[in-house]
Formats: sequence, structure tokens, C-alpha cells
Amino acid sequence: MKTQIKLILLSGILTFLACEKEEDLMTGTASSLNEEIITTEPDTSQKEKKMISARSVSVTTEADLRAAVSSANPGDVITINGTIYLTRTLELARSGTSSSKINITGGVLNCANQPSGSWGVKVNGSYWNITNMTIRNAPDCGIVFQHGGHNYVYNVTTSYNGDSGLQIYNGGHDNYVRQCYSNDNYDSQNGGENADGYACKLSAGRNNVFENCTAHHNSDDGWDLYGQPYTVTIRNCTASNNGYGSNGDGNGFKLGSAGQSVPHTVTGNTAKDNMAWGYDGNGNTGHITITGSGGSGNGKGLFTRIY
Repeated sequence: MKTQIKLILLSGILTFLACEKEEDLMTGTASSLNEEIITTEPDTSQKEKKMISARSVSVTTEADLRAAVSSANPGDVITINGTIYLTRTLELARSGTSSSKINITGGVLNCANQPSGSWGVKVNGSYWNITNMTIRNAPDCGIVFQHGGHNYVYNVTTSYNGDSGLQIYNGGHDNYVRQCYSNDNYDSQNGGENADGYACKLSAGRNNVFENCTAHHNSDDGWDLYGQPYTVTIRNCTASNNGYGSNGDGNGFKLGSAGQSVPHTVTGNTAKDNMAWGYDGNGNTGHITITGSGGSGNGKGLFTRIY
């Protein structure tokens, strides 16, 4: 009888210990699963977000181009293949970021079918890379930068537009225009009085830079900084054969206007065979810094009104 009692007690103790061990094991397993889920889910989500945030798209029609531009996100690459005829101004209104710009590159934008007075491309957004393309035949300016900033423009050609090839104004700031070409822009309705190769004038913002750019055979000036309130930097650029319009001023580099005192910086540039002056301060009494710049063959001479 005592032996049976001992066996019953021993059996009860072993059962209790087994249950306790099983409970601990289950608790530990559940804890481990929870930790794994918490660790892996955010990582997967972040990867998916990165994959969604940037895309590459090639476009061959105006409709596809407008759709890509209107939905562009930081890091996107929009490639234009061939020639696209625009029927109205193309607006780049969205913005990238300082570490992830929106990219649009390649192709030809022919703006001949746009309504009278239209710009070819209007850039109101910030942090765009605009590269390796041609913009031509716009009724007004080829491409205009305003409001936004921190845009990079490389190897863009603006030709045969009805006003300036590339213009920055209305607060456009921190734009870097490099190795671009602007030629044969002519405003026929004004006898060529307004169409410059590059215009950074009237109301553009701070820190706009032109480097290694070329302006030739434009009806007014190569570069026009008329009324520009903030310093513009122009370096290693060439202006030639500008001013062929009957009312064009014909300066290689027009560096301000009367009543201004803005210290523009002009370094390593060349002005040749322009109808009027190579470099004209145009009444700007600011200390315009011109270093390493020269030229030849300008109709009225090389330098005038440089203070």
C-alpha cells in the first residue's frame, strides 16, 4: 500500500514538472516569433517604398510625356525618344529633392504647333536634371525657369524660338546651366528686339550660373541681365554673331541696366563678331568683375560702361 502511494505521488510530481516545462517552451516560442515579425516587417516595407519611389520610363508621344511629367517623383528618369510635337506648354511643376532629383533627358521637343505666345517648356518645380535635348520653334521662349530652383541644365539646345532660347526670371534661383547651346532665336513681331540666347533678367532670384555655354546668331543679345537684381555668374562661355534683328541690341554680354548696382561675375568668356559691344554694363554701376575675358570683331568694340 505504501509503495502504491509513493508511485502515485512520484507520478504527480513528474506530470507537474512536464507541464511547467511545456508551458515555458510554448511561451519562449511565441516570444521568438513575435520578435522575428517585429524585426522583418519594417525592413520589407522600406524596401517596397524604395522600389516604388523611382522609375524609368521612355516616351514617344505627347500624351505619354505629359503623363510621366505630371506624376513624376524624386529619382524618376523620363527619356524622350525621337521628336515629340507639343500642342501646348509643357510644365515641369513637381519637385525632386536635393539627394534625388527628377530626370528628363533626350529627344527633340518641337513646339511649332503651340498657340501664339506660348513658351515651349515652363519649369516651376525644383530639383530637376534636364539634359541632352533640343527645344525648338516655340512661339515665345524655348524654356523658362521661374519660382523654383536648384535645377541642373546640361547639353540642352534652344533654337529658332520666338523669344529668348532659355530664360530665368520671376524668382527662379540656384539654377546651374552648363554646356548648353542657344542659337537663331528671333522675335519677328518686334524686329528681333527681345530674343536673346540666354536671359536672366527682370526678376530672377539668387545664385544662377552659366558655364561653358554658347550663344550665337540670336536677334538681340547673347546674354541679357537687364534689370536682374542679384549677381549672376557667367564663366567660360562664348557669345558670337548676335544682334542680327533689325531692332536687336547685338551685345555679346549685356550685364545689367541703368539704375542698378549689381556685381555680376564674368570669367573666362569670349565675345566675337557681335553687332554691338562684346561686354556692355548698360548703365549698371555695380562692380562688375570681368577676368580672363576677351574677344574680337565686335561692331562697336569690346568693353563699354564696365564699372
